[in-house]
Amino acid sequence: MSLRKANRLAFELIQEKVYSIAVSTAPRISGDKVEALKSPDQDGSDLYNEVRDALRSVRNANDTGALPVRFIYIIRPLENGDWEYVVDAEEKGEDRSALGEIVEFDHDHEKPVLTLSRADEDYAKDSYGVWLSAFSPIKNSAGEPVAVVGVDIAASRVKTLLRRLLIGDLIAMAISLLLAAALAAWLSRKVTRPLTELTRFVREIGRGNFASRMKVSSTDEFGELATAVNQMAEGLQERESLKGALVHYVRSQAADSKVSGESPETGESSSRQITALVAELCGFSQLSSQLGSERVFALLNEYFSTMIDAVLRHGGSLEKSSDESVIAIFGAQSVDPQQERHAIETALAMQNALTKLLSDWNISTNSPVFLEIGIHTGMASVQHSGAQDQLDIDSVKAVVETSIKIVKVGRPLNNRLTISDTTAENLNHTFPLSPVDEDSLDFGLFTVAMPKMKVL
Repeated sequence: MSLRKANRLAFELIQEKVYSIAVSTAPRISGDKVEALKSPDQDGSDLYNEVRDALRSVRNANDTGALPVRFIYIIRPLENGDWEYVVDAEEKGEDRSALGEIVEFDHDHEKPVLTLSRADEDYAKDSYGVWLSAFSPIKNSAGEPVAVVGVDIAASRVKTLLRRLLIGDLIAMAISLLLAAALAAWLSRKVTRPLTELTRFVREIGRGNFASRMKVSSTDEFGELATAVNQMAEGLQERESLKGALVHYVRSQAADSKVSGESPETGESSSRQITALVAELCGFSQLSSQLGSERVFALLNEYFSTMIDAVLRHGGSLEKSSDESVIAIFGAQSVDPQQERHAIETALAMQNALTKLLSDWNISTNSPVFLEIGIHTGMASVQHSGAQDQLDIDSVKAVVETSIKIVKVGRPLNNRLTISDTTAENLNHTFPLSPVDEDSLDFGLFTVAMPKMKVL
């Protein structure tokens, strides 16, 4: 039973790693360039090679250790329900799939979903070995999914080791029934103790403690497995850092926030005012071609840690994001009459922090790296259910989407910080506001003058 649990936990670790690689790779691929690859005669073109090289850099960075990435590729659906290859990172040979070649799936449930990121729920086995795959959508500049990036991890080594341990344990149990009590006790110390230690260690990793390491004290199968799982934990620790940087795994606090004070009757609902801040990092993607992936991931991790700290220091809570943006909600956890001011103070702190980060990084860029921020205040529905009152996700999403629209309007105008009229009306002239001459939205906009911050 312990080995079965260890086997399941090891599978979840592999699943977590391949999923993390897929979702961290997708934002690095230009959906517009992928969309432009339409004809098989573009296979090997400069545009094709540019996208292929980006995939290869991810593959080469993850091709060592106990769980190497074997294949990474881009596929897209056809109108007849089939899927075709667009770009394959493989070099020439029978493993490489050409542009336009049909993807072969043994079962329909193996096909990815264009709009969702997911990892397979079980191993797949073919003539090349044992695999676990994950897929994540690639979006164009309009935010529409146009293809998916697929990642295949070769999991045969860990699976073989776990199978060998299971067989060895069954044999040991059979022998123990035939031997004397002394021999059974000796086998128990020889097999059960390291197995228990391994199971406890894998459970610890399964809880998210990726810094934990297992002491390798032997060269037998348990030692090999301990070494392999330690390597797996090191890789997952790196992926966990990247996951924090891309904010793909930050849980939505708005959906879990509790209503403070006296709560209405269970089952009732009411409205609460919230303010959504969307801060989009612009111009950063150009650094991917100048710096290595390790350096880019480190900078993103430092950037997001700094931005998230600014949000939390001003009483905001984090909302999910699928790109290089930070989304914060003010007034989510309790009624906040100063939420508009807190949101703008957060935006100013974020702008100041980015200026200091860019100065510390000392990186030359062809075009400026900047934050475009939009803020909107609206109403969200609160569903009362006893101790766990919740903000309605759809109503929160509507306020966030309005802030995203404000960001898109403000960017070509070089506003850097644009707010809606519903946010402005409660500021009581706290900040210098200027009306925006823009009629594409059905509400008024104001830009907040950005004070010049001194970089320390």
